[in-house]
Amino acid sequence: MAQHSTAQHSTTQHGIKHACSSFRLDTPPCELLTVIEKPTLCIAITAGNACLSVQDPDPLPKQQLIVPTSNFEQSRIERQRNFLKHTLSYTGEIVQHTRLAKMPRPYGSSSAHSPPSSSSTSIGGSTSKQTDQLLYNRSNAARYQIASGGMTEEDDDYLHSIDTKWDKSSHGWNLRGFLNILTLTLLALGLIMLFLGYPVLIKIKDVYDHDTKGAFGIGGTNGSGQVPALDIASLIDVDTPQSATKWTSGYDQASYHLVFSDEFEKDGRTFWPGDDPFWEAVDLWYSGTGDFEWYSPAAVNTTGGAMVIALEEHETHNKNFRSGMVQSWNKFCFQGGYIEFSVKLPGSPSSSGYWPAVWLMGNLGRPGYLATTEGTWPYSYQACDTGILPNQTFINGTGPNAAIHSTGTYAYNGELSYLPGMRYSSCTCPGEDHPGPNNNVARSAPEIDIFEVQVQSKNGAKHSYASQSLQVAPFDDAYAWGNATGDATIYDDTLTEFNTYTGGQIQEAVSSVTRVPDTGFQLTQNEYVKYGVEFSPDFNYDGSGSMTWYVDGKPSWTVNPKAFPARPALDISQRIIPVEPMAIVMNLAISSGFQPVDFGEGGITFPAFMSIDYVRVYQKDGQSDLITCDPADHPTANFINTHMDLYTNNNLTAFPRDKYTWPRNKLQGC
Repeated sequence: MAQHSTAQHSTTQHGIKHACSSFRLDTPPCELLTVIEKPTLCIAITAGNACLSVQDPDPLPKQQLIVPTSNFEQSRIERQRNFLKHTLSYTGEIVQHTRLAKMPRPYGSSSAHSPPSSSSTSIGGSTSKQTDQLLYNRSNAARYQIASGGMTEEDDDYLHSIDTKWDKSSHGWNLRGFLNILTLTLLALGLIMLFLGYPVLIKIKDVYDHDTKGAFGIGGTNGSGQVPALDIASLIDVDTPQSATKWTSGYDQASYHLVFSDEFEKDGRTFWPGDDPFWEAVDLWYSGTGDFEWYSPAAVNTTGGAMVIALEEHETHNKNFRSGMVQSWNKFCFQGGYIEFSVKLPGSPSSSGYWPAVWLMGNLGRPGYLATTEGTWPYSYQACDTGILPNQTFINGTGPNAAIHSTGTYAYNGELSYLPGMRYSSCTCPGEDHPGPNNNVARSAPEIDIFEVQVQSKNGAKHSYASQSLQVAPFDDAYAWGNATGDATIYDDTLTEFNTYTGGQIQEAVSSVTRVPDTGFQLTQNEYVKYGVEFSPDFNYDGSGSMTWYVDGKPSWTVNPKAFPARPALDISQRIIPVEPMAIVMNLAISSGFQPVDFGEGGITFPAFMSIDYVRVYQKDGQSDLITCDPADHPTANFINTHMDLYTNNNLTAFPRDKYTWPRNKLQGC
């Protein structure tokens, strides 16, 4: 049977007189702590099996809610009593000797089974108007006094109150809510764009850019199908100073403008295949000259505002040394103009054994790939005569006499030439393999050396000299190109002289040597020195044009085609200043075939570095810029694409006649 505890109106419990109606507590006996009386509300606080009862004060049957709690020890009950007193003192004062007024009842008398009236309040039930009146906030805080005088108002008390009107209004759609939703939406869209949209757009842009390059071989798709994408905006490097955009010839004072430059200012660039739009470092052994080193892309990068080629004593592919060769083959080419390099050379001026070189080769040949150069290098020739035949001799091998009984220093058994003949002559038979534009245009891979540096001893002193040459074929008698007055000009004979080496069985060298400033070496003053060549191609095949080389920014020597004219005794015609699109080559080698290699004291040391500060190409004002590897008058793209194995397999040391037919010419019979 349930036990009850009742608080009578105007009774005293714990010394407090109450004016509330009787409470019916349907719980085990509870100790009555206190009764809080409001005009429309009566709250009884009990302890023991602690109960909290909230009722209307009307003596009629009440709707009430009693919240039981578990038993607490006396100390806990005492703390609860104080806590409840203080807490409830924030929501209504403890009233003594006060009678409650009647409350309106919209639903009539309240019972345990009737809907709660707006005047009733229950813990856990609906919030009522009377509850609003009991809330403690900044507007009503001053009206209430703290029971027993134990607490005072604080500035932040209103933060702990509940404002039902504000709560109800906060669920509506207002400006603040709209801005919150908008912010979250924009943040979500931004994250989607960052992690999904942006990568997709970049990919689309890359595909579009690569598909719409405007020129072949100058930053777009090259002949081998590579589509490099580097952060280089144009052919002219943005780091090139304005003062370097113009150049005046030291030969004829003609005005030139800049068409290409690379200043190498961005450190960390590498030149593995596909890394760069203009340059590629090869990965091979240069068998044609029997080098001691292996060329590796790992030996080349940009450091300190320069392209650096490192020659190291680093065993690679069974070679004791590793170095680098960088080419612009099939990426950037030009026909005529002026090209200038700013270079710091390895070692010291007297270190014998390094072979630093900067040079040009026609794009139909690729340096290091011998199958591409057999029958194309070093020809620069348009005629159809004995000069295009194997060994530069008649079909029946009976002459010319100077070709089969040569007196040249480097002729072998009296044979002037050991070349296989010109593969793509101007009289190639119709239907034969030919690069174009037609079989009446001779095609080849000529070579121009801006410098190949070697040590020479003069008057008991060792210094370095730059060999500056045009390699030609077919050859003059005994490789003796004409250097009479008017054929060639030396500008300072204290620094420059004609090269005593004029050629051998596989090349003729139209060459001079110029002393290199001693300051321009890694182990001396570590300064950069300018080297260059200016040339006008003989597009008319009539012996016009000229070539001028430069050292330290000054012209060193000039040669014109009169120096290699027709030679009736050999049945050969005028050799010409190269008209082919020329690619750029930079390398650092070691080879005893070039000069003796001194590994002793005072000789070469490792690591050694050749640094290129910049490369700049200029062409003459008032003329069309010729800066492609695939010009209409001397195309290369289609031929390279249809013979790609020749240009990518350096193990092919000769033209593979079992796969490709050596073209026949009219002299041999069509």
